[in-house]
Amino acid sequence: MSVDEVQQTIPARVKQWSVTHPDKEVFIFYSDEGRRALTCEDVHNLSTKFAALLQRRGLKQGDVVCNTLTNSPERLITDFGIMTAGCVAANAQALLADGTDLLHVINLSRCRLLIGDNTLPGGAWDLLTPHLGEIMDLKVKSSNAPKLEIVEFVGVKGGGDYLEMLHQEGDPVPVEILPTDTALYWATSGSTGFSKLVPKTHEMLLLLSSSFTKMFQIQNENDALYSDRPLGWGGGWPYVFIDIAMPQILTDARGSVRDQAHLTLDILQKHKCTVAILTLSFMGKLAEKATSLGNTCGLQQRLMCIATGQPFAKHCFRFIGKICHSMASAYGITEVGYVSSCICQKEEDFEDNVVGRSSHVEVKVVDEQFENIGPGKDGQVLLHGQCVFKGYVYNPEATKAAFTDDGWLKTNDIGHFDEKGRLFVEGRRSDAIMHGEYIIYPSWVEKKLRTCPYISEVMVLPVPHPDMCHEVCACVIPTPNMDVTTKMIKDHCDPMFISDSLHEISAKPTYYVLVGSFPLRPTGKPDRRALSETAAKMTSVRP
Repeated sequence: MSVDEVQQTIPARVKQWSVTHPDKEVFIFYSDEGRRALTCEDVHNLSTKFAALLQRRGLKQGDVVCNTLTNSPERLITDFGIMTAGCVAANAQALLADGTDLLHVINLSRCRLLIGDNTLPGGAWDLLTPHLGEIMDLKVKSSNAPKLEIVEFVGVKGGGDYLEMLHQEGDPVPVEILPTDTALYWATSGSTGFSKLVPKTHEMLLLLSSSFTKMFQIQNENDALYSDRPLGWGGGWPYVFIDIAMPQILTDARGSVRDQAHLTLDILQKHKCTVAILTLSFMGKLAEKATSLGNTCGLQQRLMCIATGQPFAKHCFRFIGKICHSMASAYGITEVGYVSSCICQKEEDFEDNVVGRSSHVEVKVVDEQFENIGPGKDGQVLLHGQCVFKGYVYNPEATKAAFTDDGWLKTNDIGHFDEKGRLFVEGRRSDAIMHGEYIIYPSWVEKKLRTCPYISEVMVLPVPHPDMCHEVCACVIPTPNMDVTTKMIKDHCDPMFISDSLHEISAKPTYYVLVGSFPLRPTGKPDRRALSETAAKMTSVRP
């Protein structure tokens, strides 16, 4: 390999920063228990040691490792260590309380080793234990996960220091990693609610990192970025560290946090952050907290907030001057990464659903025959370019359905261009519910709810929310001859779903509405749109 090729991998970039900025703190995690920081040298040395541990566990180049850890130094080091060993890091995080979605990722990825935390009550490992059975000497033998062989427990609650223990490892056997080798799998929901896996190569992750800093005009490596997005998702990948060794500040999700808004404000002020990746709903909480405290320490003069995963709206202007000086509307999908952005500062910049322009992805809007349509006309958004993925992991049918005959990715998003060439994205073509930055598919939520003895039939629908885009509403036809209340249904069904207050990734319905019947289309199929409008009125929810 040439020198240029050697540098085009994630481990090579991590090593490069350890040489040029060895003592620079680049990842700082906060919780109520305190502060944990990693320097460039720490990231390189510890990820190398974890790679050696994986080799000692018997893993080979190309093997898949599923990581269930939440945002923490341990999550970061294990992900980079997996890549340093030449293995593939697969993100595995739970939405369902029975752990079947985690098991699906383990089996679909053909994972050999699972990273779990057996000290975290109610965490991913607790959900998987009923499926995997007894673990002897870290070995797994379960017909529910036939390819899974080993579990690596990375706990922080039991008094041990896993990262300190890693220093005792030897050096790994060097492996030749190519830029075109797969580095990780990002997971995206499918029509059944289970994940499809999107592979990302080393060179692709470097390209996406470079595109991220250019898109949001991030140039100063001595500034700091705050992100509350999960590291295993496309929106939370450490782009700025990889591209320019810029510090990234995060909440340590494996610690406790009593007041997330207060802690975040303290972090933004202490580190003089210039960029923050946040959901619109959490920006609202920050603005309320800043107003109540009466002191933002100059945030409104220096901070740009990147709003991810949900449609932008005119009312977002209310955050300008309270917690930031500008906001960026960002549009992205797992199959690509960040696609486009629009940085807004003045009130006239803020328009509903604007996502701006893309400099690294080709974008077009087409009609039902996949013909280009002009400005102001809604159609499906298609994407093409080097950053677009080539296909789902072990899923040729879904891959074929995802592309047009001439190779454009079908996003299933509805949008249009304006006369200035700016893209506006208005939502999904399907019945998917945009809940914050997450996409929830009704069919699998409905399947879970139908197991409730008080429910005869159910349809899960979106109702408008000013910050989350949509809340989840379950319209229920109750079981006949029973005196059913919404409280009875809620008490029975809510425990079926994970509720993650930090990342707002729960599929749990916010509302349960009782109806006598569902409205029907002329074809005899239920009219979801009509029922959604009725549900919005019944829940008194307004955009």
